[in-house]
Amino acid sequence: MERNVTDQEWMYTQNLCLYISWLTSYGDKPQSGIIASELVSKTHEWFKTVQSANDSATAYAEFIGSSPEWVEILWANFFGSGEMYKAFIGLVTEVIPALGHPTQSAHFLPLFIVLTIITTIFFGLRIYSRLSIGGYIRSYDWIILAGFILTLATGIMRAIILMGPVHYRGVWDQSWDDYDALQASSLTNNVCYPIVVFLIKASLLLFYYQLTAWDPLRYATIATFVVVTCNSLALLFAYTFRCIPVLGWHGMAFLTAKCTVDRYKLELSTSIVNIITDIVIWLLPLPMIWKLVQTTTERILGVLTFGVGALACICCGMRFSVMHNSWFHDEVGKPMDSSVVATWTQTELYMAIICSSVPAIRALIIKKAPGVLGFTEADVTSMEKSRDSEDPKEKEATGVDVKRIDSPV
Repeated sequence: MERNVTDQEWMYTQNLCLYISWLTSYGDKPQSGIIASELVSKTHEWFKTVQSANDSATAYAEFIGSSPEWVEILWANFFGSGEMYKAFIGLVTEVIPALGHPTQSAHFLPLFIVLTIITTIFFGLRIYSRLSIGGYIRSYDWIILAGFILTLATGIMRAIILMGPVHYRGVWDQSWDDYDALQASSLTNNVCYPIVVFLIKASLLLFYYQLTAWDPLRYATIATFVVVTCNSLALLFAYTFRCIPVLGWHGMAFLTAKCTVDRYKLELSTSIVNIITDIVIWLLPLPMIWKLVQTTTERILGVLTFGVGALACICCGMRFSVMHNSWFHDEVGKPMDSSVVATWTQTELYMAIICSSVPAIRALIIKKAPGVLGFTEADVTSMEKSRDSEDPKEKEATGVDVKRIDSPV
């Protein structure tokens, strides 16, 4: 007969599995690779040979490969006594079989591979466009290259963690080594995320700034850059120092660390700012497009070129949505599926890189194969002559100088 697990039993099981795994992290950690459910089972059998659990801290520490001091502190502060610890061990031994062995969703790795290939192609075309049209790679291309490399590196880390240490979602199916790897990778990814977002947006804003000398657009670009910088720094420092000490799961800090930052409020506030700045960055070049191009077709294509950035806004919103659902799901016995959050985080960053590469690719298509976008050779020649013959007084008034760089519009 299937056993129904209560909310309290679910909470007790997760906490006890973490505590018993933590005990194995002491010193040389001879048993830190053993999963928590096995440690619970072994401890349950060991207590059957002990007359008084309250007087067995030293013997139990030797049995589990820990420190008598750690065992005594854990028992006294979190369970009240050795006998209570023994009772919880017995309870959790009954609960674990009813929880099964849930695993992470399997879609992250194939999606990561596909998005990596697509993003690499888009970025390669972007660089080829710069070299074939302008003759050299711009500073903002190097900035976004750094973002691409960091996104790829963190994506590989996520894949390794999801397939290895946390393939099984339940803490009862994980060892201390698994938990340690998960915490280290989570901290790294949380710190790298705002850095990548900053690099991508800074690259776009630098592109806009160099694209024109029109003061309104430049002032708006600078203001947006300031907001993006502040938001990224807030997320970076908040996640870095969310817990004091920073590596709050190491040693006795596992029991004493103070984590005062509310992750949900942090993600909510910074995600809202991220979405707003995404929209602003999408809208910033539109007034310039209206000044620069004359025909309705060209204007529509120019708007669509920058408008694909809306996809990054959608992905950012989806990332926060799945994080919210993961943190506040209330299904007992079903631990969080980390792969869903990892998937949308990776998708958001890759889509931002892809969208930022579209203008350069459009410029390449117009130069190499204008027919793809409905242009003829005569149209391209006419556009080039029109821009070359632009009235200097009008150029000074509008501030648009597309000959300085390879304009995407």
